[in-house]
Amino acid sequence: MNRCSRTIAAGVAVFVSQGAHATTAIGVDVLSHLQRERVARVGGATAFSPPESELLTQLLANPMSPYSETVEEPDFTNDVDWPEVLARLPGNLSSASAVAVLNWDLGLTRARPGREVGPRNGYRDPFVAAGATKGDVDADIFWHMVDLTGFRHSARAATYAVAMQVLREQVRATAPERRALLGIDEKVFGRVMAARYLDQVSSYDMQYLSILVQHRLIHWQPGGRSSNGIRALPTAFRVARVAAAYRDAQGYISSYPCKPDATPREGHAGTGTEGDDRPLCFVAATDRAVHRWYVDEARRQAAWVPEREHSGMQRLAELAGVLLALLDLASLAEVVEAVVADDLVTAEALTPVEADMAAERADRLFCPIPE
Repeated sequence: MNRCSRTIAAGVAVFVSQGAHATTAIGVDVLSHLQRERVARVGGATAFSPPESELLTQLLANPMSPYSETVEEPDFTNDVDWPEVLARLPGNLSSASAVAVLNWDLGLTRARPGREVGPRNGYRDPFVAAGATKGDVDADIFWHMVDLTGFRHSARAATYAVAMQVLREQVRATAPERRALLGIDEKVFGRVMAARYLDQVSSYDMQYLSILVQHRLIHWQPGGRSSNGIRALPTAFRVARVAAAYRDAQGYISSYPCKPDATPREGHAGTGTEGDDRPLCFVAATDRAVHRWYVDEARRQAAWVPEREHSGMQRLAELAGVLLALLDLASLAEVVEAVVADDLVTAEALTPVEADMAAERADRLFCPIPE
């Protein structure tokens, strides 16, 4: 595995090992277990050869739709090795629960209020609340960060809102005397929340928050618990959900893309197909579909350069370029492949050539060749 893949793998390997010690679904990593069983059954080259779209085809009723339902019993649950996958998972998970974990981690669930999400208060609108709640950002942080950047830069605000939430949770979970030792700078949170304009946020504070998000994009640990008490989303999907909530909060010139029952409004909601630039009904769309929108929206916002940009926004733009490369996440499954493959080389279950094949697929996601 080359240097780029190993950088990604170093973080993802953390959750591969931690999942084995979990006792509930909160700590379980189903995807890497599924890959390992497939390697044991069919061999490395065959195990890593199907594209991720094959897995999504089994999990989604209509993979081409951003609003697709999930399949209750995907084809792989009928494979002879599926019972062994379940038996090796901690916590005595049922087949349905294991599939639900896969759907959640791969971004195949939605954010409909009262169904996938129990919206928290303080967001002024139930659909905005649903997106921000699934993105796991408290209302005070949510509104303050977009107040600093403005809606024109809401994609960037979403990134830093997630970072501020991460910092808040770190402070809450750590004894005051241990924070400095662990590199937790609680003063950053206070200074950013006290800022009235983006120019009042220092370069140090902005970079600190940027590093917090970068770390979690690369070192995401599946099965973690969100501040809501539910399974945490991968960081890239969290950021996308918060950005979508900002878009809903901004309002729409034409009809709202969602009906009151959180279904797409015919003729007004986007379909996710190429050339359809209508807004999605975000709460009805899967996390993956919202993430695809987010990447396009972040690039669109980054391309807007006003005639006279203030210094705070310039610094924000400089850091956003680094984060966007990591947020442009096409596939968690292929990153897991690279980690599992590298680990299995050590166990002599794979050849280095087979592991390199999996690593190269992850490289294409995180380390694209410069144009």
